Amino acid sequence: MKPTDFAILMFCCLFWGTNFVVSAWALGHSPVPPFFLAFVRSCFVLAVMWPFLLRQRPEGWRVLLLVCILVAPVHLGFLYSGLQTAPASASSIVSQTIIPITTVLSLVFLKEQVGWVRGLAIIGALIGTIIMVYDPATIGFDLGLIWIICAYISLGVGSVLMKYVGDVDWRQYVVWMALMMFLLSGPTTLIFEDNHARIWAEAKWPLLIAAGYAAVFVTLFSHGQYFNLIRKYDVTQIVPLTLMTTFFATVLGVLFLNETLHLRYYIGAALILPCVWIIAKRQKTVPIVED
Repeated sequence: MKPTDFAILMFCCLFWGTNFVVSAWALGHSPVPPFFLAFVRSCFVLAVMWPFLLRQRPEGWRVLLLVCILVAPVHLGFLYSGLQTAPASASSIVSQTIIPITTVLSLVFLKEQVGWVRGLAIIGALIGTIIMVYDPATIGFDLGLIWIICAYISLGVGSVLMKYVGDVDWRQYVVWMALMMFLLSGPTTLIFEDNHARIWAEAKWPLLIAAGYAAVFVTLFSHGQYFNLIRKYDVTQIVPLTLMTTFFATVLGVLFLNETLHLRYYIGAALILPCVWIIAKRQKTVPIVED
């Protein structure tokens, strides 16, 4: 990987990690509901990127729309719902299940090879995830972390499908993603969430800060550059490097949200992180898009 591409991906991880903290702060410490936040975020992006909707429709627009739906409203709906209760640090660790998920999907749909060592690592990562989401105190599962897992299943499927998108400008990808989020999260927040006027009056600034940050640093920069990198390199080379998102989110969550790292988070992380790194040991690049 080129040093500039590696640096861009590290900035993406920093912005994603910070977004865990900012979103958890807005959703968990104020009455901001998840789909209302997603809707406002999409409005910010569309306000900036709407001219790219007027461009000629991309050749592979059907696959592009499916990717945008999975990566935007479906992923964010589960993610924001989970962050209402789940700690940012634990959520960021559980998010790394995207690595075994994308590995399995790449094996099935992209015909990539996975040896027995990597197969065992996938099983180990999944066991670690179960340990993390299981809460012995309640003899049940932490629902917020389960929503986070669903969010990254959706993102993993979308990431693999990005390989089937043709020659599409990343700005078109970003604006179509925002449009899908606008069209699906708008009706959803009107139907399933209420008291929007009261929320706006009581939590306007947390809503605007979280939505504005996510729009600029996550959607416009991180998702746009991630789209380019996924199409340029192997999925199993890019996705494992997003482990740095967990590092940033965990440090920031402890520093700014005073979160506690429970013992099960350490145990689960001790299984997940080494296993997903073993999965990532395939470093051959397969350029999809020329610079």
